[in-house]
Amino acid sequence: MIRSDGLALPLIVWLSSFFLGQRPAAHPGLPKRIPVPKYGFSVERPDAWRARVWWKDGLPIFVNFPWSEMGAQLTLPEGGASINLISFEDAHRRRRRDDSLAGWANFDAALAAPGTLASAPLDVPAPTGISEALLTSFNVATFSRDDQAQRHVSVYWAYRKEKFAAHLFYVVGDPKGASYGNVLRQVVFSIRPVA
Repeated sequence: MIRSDGLALPLIVWLSSFFLGQRPAAHPGLPKRIPVPKYGFSVERPDAWRARVWWKDGLPIFVNFPWSEMGAQLTLPEGGASINLISFEDAHRRRRRDDSLAGWANFDAALAAPGTLASAPLDVPAPTGISEALLTSFNVATFSRDDQAQRHVSVYWAYRKEKFAAHLFYVVGDPKGASYGNVLRQVVFSIRPVA
């Protein structure tokens, strides 16, 4: 998606590369707890969700629908939701003035429809090893009647001097939206350090 001012949105570009070309490796029989050796943690796959692992860094992507149902231009099927874990280094290859979690969240919030942005610190259980976390949510701005209105809920977190985000997407107005938010928190709260 390109904003009306011509600014390419890095999150959408990254997701487009996933869904339209550089697909993560499918792992039949992927375990419930997915190791991410590059960053020294593991994360649990939510019950009844499908998982794939981004081949480059081992971060998982979860969906609650068959992969084949992902629509053109990243449209979600009815009742569909996705949770994408991404590292700061992959999301923001170019240097920015503010590399903090709040700065990353504010940059992503450029997608927000007016009046829909909410942001607050998130308390995360100590066993995760996460030192700081921020929860944001907003409706993604649409630019034509054909655009699917999506809700974007994210947890940005710091872990061992690295920064990550878990991005949840679902269709605005989905009656299961609150439960998807709970699944997102479950995913982040399931993170555990590994040796």
